[in-house]
Amino acid sequence: MIRFPSTLSFRLTFWYTCLVIVLITIVFFVSYLSLQKKLDQDMKHDLFEDIVEYQILYEKEGLEGVKREIEQEIKLGEEETFFFQLFDQEGQQLYRSGLSHWQFLPENHHIVKQVFFTREPFFQTIKIEGKDYRAKTIHDLIAPNILLYTGETTEDIRDIMALLFNIFTKVFLIVIPITFGIGWLMSMRAVKGIKEVSRIAAEIERGNLDRRVFVLPQGDEIRQLVNTFNAMLDRIRVLIFEMTEMTDNIAHDLRSPLARIRIISEVSLSNDRTPEEFRTAASDTIEECDRLLQMINSALDVAEIEAGSLLVEKKKVNLSQLVEDACELFEAISENKHIKLTYRMEHNCFINGNIQNLQRMIANLLDNAIKYTLEGGRVDVALTSTQQNIKIMVMDTGMGIPEQDQIRVFDRFYRCDQSRTYDGCGLGLSFSKAVARSHGGDINLRSSLEKGSCFIIELPST
Repeated sequence: MIRFPSTLSFRLTFWYTCLVIVLITIVFFVSYLSLQKKLDQDMKHDLFEDIVEYQILYEKEGLEGVKREIEQEIKLGEEETFFFQLFDQEGQQLYRSGLSHWQFLPENHHIVKQVFFTREPFFQTIKIEGKDYRAKTIHDLIAPNILLYTGETTEDIRDIMALLFNIFTKVFLIVIPITFGIGWLMSMRAVKGIKEVSRIAAEIERGNLDRRVFVLPQGDEIRQLVNTFNAMLDRIRVLIFEMTEMTDNIAHDLRSPLARIRIISEVSLSNDRTPEEFRTAASDTIEECDRLLQMINSALDVAEIEAGSLLVEKKKVNLSQLVEDACELFEAISENKHIKLTYRMEHNCFINGNIQNLQRMIANLLDNAIKYTLEGGRVDVALTSTQQNIKIMVMDTGMGIPEQDQIRVFDRFYRCDQSRTYDGCGLGLSFSKAVARSHGGDINLRSSLEKGSCFIIELPST
């Protein structure tokens, strides 16, 4: 069994060649049939013109002049290619040329009577036994009482069509390899850009992430593929950088509680300790373990919410009451830091959501605002609504966020340099943004260094 290459180049060449073959074949057969029809019509027209000529000749020279002209035609031509017969009004034969090659002519007595009656010409195509061509005949009047029956074979038409078919066959055999070669060159040029992408992809697979594909002048499709591929590489590079940085941040955040657990354990085992000291060490170890578990659970929650795989029950939630309760809960913490916490809001603003996740989202923003605001500062919370959405703003007069860090504060485990002195694992803002987006909204940030920050939550209202 013959196995053809499965490459795109071969398939394009194959289908291009097939298309050209089909088009050439269609053009040939349309031309062939049109020419054959035209030649048949021309022969019919020639027969009618012969009748007209004999009509004129009869008017000038009578029956004898017609007979002389017929005999002259026979001497100049080939008797087997045409014939002549003359009939009177009674159907009696007045004259005929040699019919040795025309024994196949059918009985025409009824046709002669019909033509004398209708005074209209009668055309007929006759099959010739043993031949691959036919004869075309005409019955028509050259005088009121004389009918001419004449005909001619279509052998010349057959020869012309056979010559045309032979020419087409030879041209067809020449065109096929030429078409295949041109198709191959065109397909190779068409897939050149794809091959370049594949080559660069192979180099990238070996670890060379700096390679890029140059845009080749091969059409919008290839250019779009190249641009998309290069954009994907840029995105992969950014993701790898972010992943590396996130891994470093995770390692940093995990190392501290693990180091404390190890120190507590070493100190507990180094000397004799009282039961109270062992209980204190165990309590500290549990606290550090809880911190690790909280970090891991928060990371899993963020991943599940972003992936949409966390199945949570959503119901109608009074967001105004939820924000007010959160602010009252954090009032004690803000008073301990001598921070003024104020809140103003519109009442009875409802959304369809999960109350637990919404509570954690607002609590995270309030906790960060109070945590990063120095004593004597203030935190303001505002809730406004329109027919389309609900907007919650958490504003503080804290240290602010550098401009270069603002775009990344919502990334998992990312923490600004000035925030590393505070407790936390860098997941609060990531979780909050994931919750907002899972509810069809988003969180935006406006911040100025040393002036404070403003986090704006926008959620669709019901």
